[in-house]
Order: sequence, then structure tokens, then C-alpha cells
Amino acid sequence: MSNSTMRTDAKAEWGEAVLQSLTAEMVADLTGKLASALEAIDDLLQPETLALLRQLTDASESLSRALAEVQRLEESGALKNLTEFSELSARMRSALTGPMVADMMEQGVKLIEWADILEQREAPERVKGMLDALESAQKERQEAEGPLSLFQMLRALSDPEVREGISLFLTLAKKLPKELYKS
Repeated sequence: MSNSTMRTDAKAEWGEAVLQSLTAEMVADLTGKLASALEAIDDLLQPETLALLRQLTDASESLSRALAEVQRLEESGALKNLTEFSELSARMRSALTGPMVADMMEQGVKLIEWADILEQREAPERVKGMLDALESAQKERQEAEGPLSLFQMLRALSDPEVREGISLFLTLAKKLPKELYKS
């Protein structure tokens, strides 16, 4: 007898032994599992599922990069922070009431109005000019050899720019209380 015939006979005997050892309950269980497996395969072979699988293979490189980025975010703790922030913002949103939102909107409108007023009065340019003057004065004082003496201060009063600056500060000192205590 050839070697392949012996193997075939052994396989047949083994298969017959397995079939004889199966109980009716085992056959029913295997049949149920086989039916479930065939249904799952049928679900997988639906056109929508096949189209999704094709999309997954087309987007695999992009998905791989996205998963690597998510892993990096998780390892750095940023993903946890982002999750906590989103939970906090969800709690805050659920805690807000209608009147609270209306009050915040009113304050936002007032803030925009103030920003518009400041822009109309050229406040950014004026503040920049004041900061430039302050920096220039600080630099000049750092380069000086100590504070001005009383006579140097009196001599500085003859400078028209110094007198104009002092006049501005004196006028401001006069007008400021009126504006602050209007209401």
C-alpha cells in the first residue's frame, strides 16, 4: 500500500470517529454556530461593507498617521487634558442659564462698544506714543550720570518741550477729577 493511500485511509477513519463521537446536541450546536458564521459572512459581503473596506484600504496611510498622532497626544498627556477640558466645557454649558447668557452677551456688546470708542479716539496709536516716550526717557535717564541737580531742573524749565510736558500734566491734573467724579 502506498504512503498516500495510508494517509487517506487514516484521515477517513479519523473523520468517521469524530462523526460517531458527536452527539445530537453537539451537532445542533455546531449547526447553529455554522449558521451564525454564514450570516456574519453574508453581512460582510454586503455592498456597503465592501465599499467601506475598500475605503479603509485607500485611507490606511492617513489612518495610520492619525493613530500615531493620537498615540503621541495620549503619551504626552495632551489627550487627557483635552478630554478634561471638553468635559469642563460641557458642564459649564449645561450650567449656564438663559439670563446668564444674556448678561454675558450684554457685557460682550459693551466690550465691543468700548473697543470701538478706543479705536475712534486713536487710543492704540496714542498708547504706543506714550510707551515710546517712556522708553526713550528711561534710556536717557540710564545714560545720565545720576539724578538732575536742583539747578539742572530749573535750567530744564527753560526748554519749551519740558514746559509743554509740564503744562500737559498740570492740565491733566486739573481735568482728571472732573472726569472721574462725573457720575
